[in-house]
Amino acid sequence: MKKKIFIALKMAGTAGQSKLAGIFRYLGEHYPDNQPWDLKLVRTHVELTRRLVEQAIADGTDGFVISIPDTDAAVEPLADASAPVVTMDVSLAPLENRGANRVSIRNSSEKIGRAAAAYLMGQGIAHSYAFLHPAEPTDWSRGRFESFRAALKIHGMHCNELFDRREVLKLRRPAAVFAAFDDCAHDLLELLSEKKVRVPREVAVMGVDNDTLICENTRPRLSSVLPDFEGEGYLAAQTLDSMMRGEAPKSSVLFAGVKDIVRRESTSEPTCSGNLVQKALAYIERHALEGIGAADVVRHLKCSHRLASLRFRELQGCSILQAITARRLEEVKRRLRETKEKIDAIAVSCGYENPNYLKNLFKKRYAMSMREFRRAAGIVQA
Repeated sequence: MKKKIFIALKMAGTAGQSKLAGIFRYLGEHYPDNQPWDLKLVRTHVELTRRLVEQAIADGTDGFVISIPDTDAAVEPLADASAPVVTMDVSLAPLENRGANRVSIRNSSEKIGRAAAAYLMGQGIAHSYAFLHPAEPTDWSRGRFESFRAALKIHGMHCNELFDRREVLKLRRPAAVFAAFDDCAHDLLELLSEKKVRVPREVAVMGVDNDTLICENTRPRLSSVLPDFEGEGYLAAQTLDSMMRGEAPKSSVLFAGVKDIVRRESTSEPTCSGNLVQKALAYIERHALEGIGAADVVRHLKCSHRLASLRFRELQGCSILQAITARRLEEVKRRLRETKEKIDAIAVSCGYENPNYLKNLFKKRYAMSMREFRRAAGIVQA
């Protein structure tokens, strides 16, 4: 018998459509000959009512996927429902801390911020960088800012945190601005046009979501980070399927990454040097924890060591090896803060064959031992 699945997705933009495509991709890959789910699809905020949810529970619905924001009242009955519930990119207060069959899937603010920083730095070193929050900052906008700032800081660059688009006019130019999402970037482009600020020559602007209705109709057209919305849908279906089979989820919160950066005229056309550096940064991002060195990056770039080193330092302000080390240390700090993994195991999993080398490097860099750093973060190792 087919499982009854209730799916509520905001379908007005490309994000919801991509998430639904991800759900269907999972089903197609895992059940090519026999579709196991009987789907009830709700497409808008207006359709998602408390009565509809209550009826779905009464009908014995086997699983729920919710990705329509600001629907707390409508989904409140799910707090006590026995069926598993997966949410995507929404914060639904009634479902928080309600057992092991409630999972939240989100796009990774850390990966979004890091991707934007790598791209903007890859164009060349701007005189100033900034992150523009929406009018009412949220947890995810703060997360994107923190990641963007951290990625810039690794390369010795400062990030201005802005809460009013007019503050962009005070930045030293040329400037590069990463806006929390496309609507926020759109409003900034309107202001810059009004003030006759040249984009991207004086101020480069990048958003998030790649909402084509916005990005293709701004002047100039807006560059944007495209989260892996389809990957979120795929992960949602995979997670729901496993929970319906009685398997416990790996975590109550799961993250999807970045699919692409869609470049349009609001950021500069990458130069040959910029492209080279971006390729190097992408390789470092993917392989830094595998013990690679500068020579591995150069081999990937298929150019001379001298050219790679020169262009990388010119645009990033540091050596290739320093960039690799910075990426590894960021991951080391994350694991020290967020896990109870043994320190020697962290060293090996982050690309250091000799744990003592990492311990000495860490203490020299941060003026405290790894154990002291972990203790300061409130983590007690077993």
